Amino acid sequence: MSVKKEDIKQLLKNTKIKDVMAKPVITVKDTDDFALVQEKIALYDVRHLPVVNETGAIVGLISQRDLYQIHSPRKLEDGGWYYDKDALNQFLLKNVMHPKPFTLKPENSLYEAIDATIRFKFGCIPIVDDYKMICGILTRDKMLQFLIS
Repeated sequence: MSVKKEDIKQLLKNTKIKDVMAKPVITVKDTDDFALVQEKIALYDVRHLPVVNETGAIVGLISQRDLYQIHSPRKLEDGGWYYDKDALNQFLLKNVMHPKPFTLKPENSLYEAIDATIRFKFGCIPIVDDYKMICGILTRDKMLQFLIS
Protein backbone atom coordinates (compact mmCIF):
# COMPACT_ATOMS: atom_id res chain seq x y z
CA MET A 1 0.00 0.00 0.00
CA SER A 2 1.48 3.33 -1.01
CA VAL A 3 0.85 6.53 0.87
CA LYS A 4 0.33 9.67 -1.13
CA LYS A 5 2.07 12.93 -0.25
CA GLU A 6 -1.28 14.68 -0.31
CA ASP A 7 -2.62 12.28 2.34
CA ILE A 8 0.34 12.95 4.64
CA LYS A 9 0.04 16.69 4.12
CA GLN A 10 -3.67 16.55 4.95
CA LEU A 11 -2.99 14.48 8.07
CA LEU A 12 -0.46 17.08 9.26
CA LYS A 13 -2.89 19.92 8.54
CA ASN A 14 -5.67 18.13 10.45
CA THR A 15 -3.49 17.31 13.47
CA LYS A 16 -3.50 19.94 16.19
CA ILE A 17 -0.31 20.77 18.06
CA LYS A 18 -2.10 20.12 21.36
CA ASP A 19 -2.32 16.44 20.39
CA VAL A 20 1.45 16.12 19.88
CA MET A 21 3.16 18.62 22.20
CA ALA A 22 4.99 17.64 25.37
CA LYS A 23 3.59 18.82 28.68
CA PRO A 24 4.12 19.82 31.40
CA VAL A 25 7.02 22.01 30.34
CA ILE A 26 10.22 22.46 32.32
CA THR A 27 11.00 26.19 32.47
CA VAL A 28 13.39 28.63 34.12
CA LYS A 29 12.64 32.14 35.31
CA ASP A 30 14.48 35.07 33.78
CA THR A 31 15.75 35.94 37.29
CA ASP A 32 17.11 32.43 38.06
CA ASP A 33 20.82 31.78 38.47
CA PHE A 34 22.30 30.63 35.18
CA ALA A 35 23.59 27.43 36.81
CA LEU A 36 19.96 26.34 37.18
CA VAL A 37 19.77 26.07 33.37
CA GLN A 38 22.48 23.40 33.39
CA GLU A 39 20.93 21.64 36.39
CA LYS A 40 17.48 21.40 34.76
CA ILE A 41 18.85 20.31 31.39
CA ALA A 42 20.76 17.48 33.11
CA LEU A 43 18.06 16.54 35.63
CA TYR A 44 15.15 16.43 33.18
CA ASP A 45 17.16 15.32 30.11
CA VAL A 46 15.84 18.17 27.94
CA ARG A 47 17.58 20.30 25.33
CA HIS A 48 15.41 23.42 25.45
CA LEU A 49 14.11 25.53 28.32
CA PRO A 50 11.54 28.27 27.85
CA VAL A 51 12.34 31.29 30.00
CA VAL A 52 9.39 32.87 31.79
CA ASN A 53 8.94 36.13 33.71
CA GLU A 54 7.48 36.60 37.19
CA THR A 55 3.92 36.16 35.85
CA GLY A 56 4.81 32.94 34.00
CA ALA A 57 4.67 34.45 30.49
CA ILE A 58 7.35 33.37 28.04
CA VAL A 59 10.10 35.93 27.49
CA GLY A 60 12.89 33.81 26.05
CA LEU A 61 14.39 30.45 25.24
CA ILE A 62 17.72 28.85 26.18
CA SER A 63 19.08 25.59 24.77
CA GLN A 64 21.69 23.01 25.65
CA ARG A 65 23.66 24.20 22.62
CA ASP A 66 23.59 27.77 23.98
CA LEU A 67 24.88 26.49 27.31
CA TYR A 68 27.80 24.69 25.61
CA GLN A 69 28.69 27.82 23.64
CA ILE A 70 28.50 30.09 26.68
CA HIS A 71 30.53 27.90 29.01
CA SER A 72 32.03 24.52 28.17
CA PRO A 73 31.99 21.76 30.77
CA ARG A 74 35.09 20.01 32.06
CA LYS A 75 35.45 16.28 31.51
CA LEU A 76 35.99 14.20 34.64
CA GLU A 77 38.26 11.14 34.91
CA ASP A 78 35.21 8.85 35.03
CA GLY A 79 34.00 10.24 31.68
CA GLY A 80 31.29 12.44 33.16
CA TRP A 81 30.99 16.18 32.73
CA TYR A 82 31.29 18.91 35.31
CA TYR A 83 30.15 22.52 35.22
CA ASP A 84 31.53 25.11 37.61
CA LYS A 85 28.41 26.70 39.13
CA ASP A 86 30.25 29.91 40.07
CA ALA A 87 31.51 30.31 36.50
CA LEU A 88 28.01 29.72 35.11
CA ASN A 89 26.49 32.21 37.52
CA GLN A 90 28.70 34.97 36.16
CA PHE A 91 26.26 35.04 33.24
CA LEU A 92 22.81 36.60 33.50
CA LEU A 93 20.12 34.49 31.90
CA LYS A 94 18.33 37.62 30.66
CA ASN A 95 21.47 38.57 28.70
CA VAL A 96 22.17 35.20 27.04
CA MET A 97 18.70 33.79 26.31
CA HIS A 98 17.03 34.16 22.93
CA PRO A 99 14.43 36.85 23.61
CA LYS A 100 10.89 36.73 22.19
CA PRO A 101 11.02 33.21 20.73
CA PHE A 102 8.74 32.09 17.93
CA THR A 103 5.64 30.48 19.42
CA LEU A 104 2.49 28.78 18.25
CA LYS A 105 -0.83 27.99 19.91
CA PRO A 106 -2.29 24.57 20.76
CA GLU A 107 -4.89 24.89 17.99
CA ASN A 108 -2.29 25.50 15.26
CA SER A 109 -1.66 22.55 12.96
CA LEU A 110 1.31 20.23 13.09
CA TYR A 111 1.87 21.17 9.44
CA GLU A 112 2.45 24.82 10.46
CA ALA A 113 4.89 23.73 13.17
CA ILE A 114 6.89 21.45 10.88
CA ASP A 115 6.99 24.14 8.19
CA ALA A 116 8.33 26.75 10.66
CA THR A 117 10.82 24.26 12.13
CA ILE A 118 12.27 23.54 8.69
CA ARG A 119 12.24 27.13 7.41
CA PHE A 120 13.81 28.68 10.52
CA LYS A 121 15.86 25.66 11.73
CA PHE A 122 14.14 25.54 15.11
CA GLY A 123 14.88 22.73 17.53
CA CYS A 124 11.62 23.39 19.34
CA ILE A 125 8.60 25.65 19.38
CA PRO A 126 7.08 26.76 22.68
CA ILE A 127 3.29 26.47 22.65
CA VAL A 128 1.46 29.30 24.41
CA ASP A 129 -2.04 30.55 25.14
CA ASP A 130 -3.40 34.02 24.33
CA TYR A 131 -1.55 35.44 27.35
CA LYS A 132 1.85 33.98 26.35
CA MET A 133 1.62 31.39 29.14
CA ILE A 134 3.36 28.09 28.34
CA CYS A 135 0.94 25.26 27.50
CA GLY A 136 3.45 22.83 26.02
CA ILE A 137 6.54 22.49 23.88
CA LEU A 138 6.88 20.91 20.47
CA THR A 139 10.33 19.49 19.76
CA ARG A 140 11.72 17.89 16.63
CA ASP A 141 11.74 14.59 18.53
CA LYS A 142 8.01 14.86 19.36
CA MET A 143 7.22 15.58 15.71
CA LEU A 144 9.26 12.59 14.55
CA GLN A 145 7.69 10.34 17.20
CA PHE A 146 4.26 11.33 15.91
CA LEU A 147 5.25 10.59 12.31
CA ILE A 148 6.50 7.08 13.07
CA SER A 149 3.64 6.14 15.38
